[in-house]
Amino acid sequence: MTPGLKSRIPNILTVGRILSIPVLVAGSLVTSTGTATALVAFGTIVLFVLACITDFLDGYWARKWNLTSDFGRMIDPIADKLLVAACLIAIAIAYGGAWYILVPAMAVIGRDILVSGAREHAALKSRAMPPTKLAKWKTACEMLAIALFILSMVLKTGDAPIESAATIFLWLAAALSVYTGSLYFRASLKA
Repeated sequence: MTPGLKSRIPNILTVGRILSIPVLVAGSLVTSTGTATALVAFGTIVLFVLACITDFLDGYWARKWNLTSDFGRMIDPIADKLLVAACLIAIAIAYGGAWYILVPAMAVIGRDILVSGAREHAALKSRAMPPTKLAKWKTACEMLAIALFILSMVLKTGDAPIESAATIFLWLAAALSVYTGSLYFRASLKA
């Protein structure tokens, strides 16, 4: 692998994740109607899993190869937040705006907007606010919830076990969102 390509891999993965979002949203919405072909339905869940894997790999390789950049530090959290917000909105639409999806989805999305603002405020004061371990658990819960909701739509089960598990993980992500969001907000006020 050429050094020039190697140095761009983390950012290519991040940009690829952003470019996958419209396809994921369309695939989720079509799959939820029951009119999607098997290829579209299973392609949607596979694409989401690949997006989650790239979320891990871009940061891992950037740190391992010492390729961190200002662009990467800026675009990676944006890509993550766009992916989660778009998928949660698509799932809320697919489930007819059910309160048990809409309420935690709004908490997650609202927290992400608040934390972005808090980080910007801290950055203006030359203070970094790196993600906490709890915030990483929050992200894991979000991704698992979204994957389970999409899987439930793909399998057309509509059964309690998969949707219940997805709902539990979404509410757990929302609780962690509110808690970690308050920590970031308090830290930014001290900056």
